[in-house]
Amino acid sequence: MDKEVQNDYSFDIFYLIKLVMKWKWVIAGSSVLVSVIVFIFTGPAFITPEYKASVIFYPTTNAKISTSLLTEPGTARYNLLEFGTDEDGEQLLQILKSDETKLAVIHQFNLAKHYKLDTAAGVSYHTLKNLLSKQVEVEQTEYKAIQITVFDTDAQIAADMANFIAYFAGYQKNEIQRSKAKEALAIITKEYQNELQAVDLMDKTLLKLREAGVYDYFEQSKQLNESYTLNKVRLDQETAILKVYENTKVNLPDTLIVKTRARVNGYQAAINAVKPQLELLKKYGGIYLDNINTLELERKKLSSLKSRYESTKLDYEQVLPMKFTINQATRPEISARPRRGLTTGLVFVSTFLLSIIAIALIEAIPAISKKLS
Repeated sequence: MDKEVQNDYSFDIFYLIKLVMKWKWVIAGSSVLVSVIVFIFTGPAFITPEYKASVIFYPTTNAKISTSLLTEPGTARYNLLEFGTDEDGEQLLQILKSDETKLAVIHQFNLAKHYKLDTAAGVSYHTLKNLLSKQVEVEQTEYKAIQITVFDTDAQIAADMANFIAYFAGYQKNEIQRSKAKEALAIITKEYQNELQAVDLMDKTLLKLREAGVYDYFEQSKQLNESYTLNKVRLDQETAILKVYENTKVNLPDTLIVKTRARVNGYQAAINAVKPQLELLKKYGGIYLDNINTLELERKKLSSLKSRYESTKLDYEQVLPMKFTINQATRPEISARPRRGLTTGLVFVSTFLLSIIAIALIEAIPAISKKLS
């Protein structure tokens, strides 16, 4: 008995074909009717069509301009032409999904008015951000590019909004980096100015010493000491000779004694002329040496600070694009949703299958009731 029942309820393709042919007008009519209804109610009169615009770009590296352009040849540097790493992409994704970006879009396109919200009653940013999140998709493609997709009832606004979001992400990242560069520039500027003042003070001190007569301590000290020693030795020699001449002047001509006395006076005058200069070096030599030695070190420090100052200033004042745009968003020509053709087709197939199943069940009810009774 069970076997007979199983055979009665087994699938029969020929029976199914006969069933469809028997009820073909009902099945076709219901499928077409439902499809037409769906096609009508998914039209612009009932559902406002939305357009889809997408922009695709690759992030750039986080290289600084100074590091990339001002680095000496042969040293490690960043390549500004390289695409960014996964980390660079993740950073840009976080910026794209941030509240700062959403608020910028809300203000830029006046979304409260564009979404036809009752602004008189007050619209919260939370509501606007939620609506915007439903209309914007941000994702990383399988090739590590970033794709921004915007849906909107206005085709041009969809394209403009996608391009603006991509632009603002790069702008925001630059601003974040520039804010740090600004702080660094303020610090390095202060250090650089202090060092300039210190070097300038040393230069002024050395200028005063030069005006006083101290030009080059080592060279002047060498020449003056040599002059003093040489004149002192010659003075002693001529003084001794003069004493001998004076003791025996009876047998010597007067001109010889006069000439010797003149040389003694000359050497003494030379020594007297050197002594003030030696005293000047003795008085200011220590100050001169302290300043000249320190000045050399400070100028090296100043040169280093100047290089860092110029690099930091360049990083603050100049910015580079944060993305390589692969596909710019353009005005879409056809709506993206609702997809009337696809939806109508799926409804037609679904209604067709459901109609067959429903008719098959209706046809099987008498047989099942008879078997059960």
